Amino acid sequence: MAAVTLQPVRFDTSVLPEDEQFSTYASGIPNWDMSRPGSGAFAARAMIWRLESIVVAQLHADPACYTRSAERIRADRTDHFYVNYHYRGRARVDCGQNGSVSGPRSLLVLDTRQPCHMEVDTIDEISLAVPRHLLIDRLEGFDPHGLIASDGLASLLGSTLRATCATLSKLGPSHVAAVQRVLLDLVVETLLEALRAAAARTAREEELASRVRAYIDRHLGDELDVATLCRALGISRSNLYRSFGEPGGVLRHIQARRLRRMQAYLSEPSETRSISALAHATGFRDKSHFTRAFRKTFGVAPSEFRRTATAPDAPDAPRSPPASSDGSAPERYRTWLRDIS
Repeated sequence: MAAVTLQPVRFDTSVLPEDEQFSTYASGIPNWDMSRPGSGAFAARAMIWRLESIVVAQLHADPACYTRSAERIRADRTDHFYVNYHYRGRARVDCGQNGSVSGPRSLLVLDTRQPCHMEVDTIDEISLAVPRHLLIDRLEGFDPHGLIASDGLASLLGSTLRATCATLSKLGPSHVAAVQRVLLDLVVETLLEALRAAAARTAREEELASRVRAYIDRHLGDELDVATLCRALGISRSNLYRSFGEPGGVLRHIQARRLRRMQAYLSEPSETRSISALAHATGFRDKSHFTRAFRKTFGVAPSEFRRTATAPDAPDAPRSPPASSDGSAPERYRTWLRDIS
């Protein structure tokens, strides 16, 4: 008698008419709105296994766009994570913040409770669909949505997934629980390693950004550019850019701080230096550039702003109310908060 084996469900668009290939593939991806950057033939092949609680899919597919919108999330109430290991191809991923790219030999994690848009090249991947309750309590409060990892345990997980798909059809039902347990344990450890590393990087970037902002505020009147900041703080351009989110972020921050410093100078009646002298002292070497930037930010020319802000009939700054010992103040405060809620 032949041993009982775990046979996959197989899918291949090559057996379908060309005009049905993409629509049939899209119909098998129920959690996403699908589109494609072209027409004609669409190649997709998949082998899919159902273990006890997770689904394993080995997939090859031509380029396509995958969108999970807030409307779809509300409509289908799907509640699991996709853990995708990419062997070939790239996915440009937008999970609502800065876009990122999942390249070859990298792991991508998506939460079906959160929106996402992906533009995916021709790709080979193995995907795990894992119910939320099997992962979330083991992730130490981290949110893995949009996580991309390629170092450490991620490569071991990729090798294990490939070996698992090559072996599943040779196993019997008695092995299913063990296979699922091994995969879940490795997924959890891989995600925790990557999430902890990402949190540490974020903390370092926030500390660096704080150092950069403090240096900029102390040296607004000096020549400030990326090279100057890197030399003064002993950091690389890539680290500086990363701490401000994008290459142009630090330069925009410098200009914004200079404009705010000028606003403070022009609002002070006791400040008697000329606007040109103040602009130069704040780091603006080009008067016309300064005037354009100030008008764009504050809606008026610097001279008009100064005249209005320092006029004798300009509104006084709010004065502090007299001290009060009203014992009902805390209760009144709570009441007001309730009233506006």
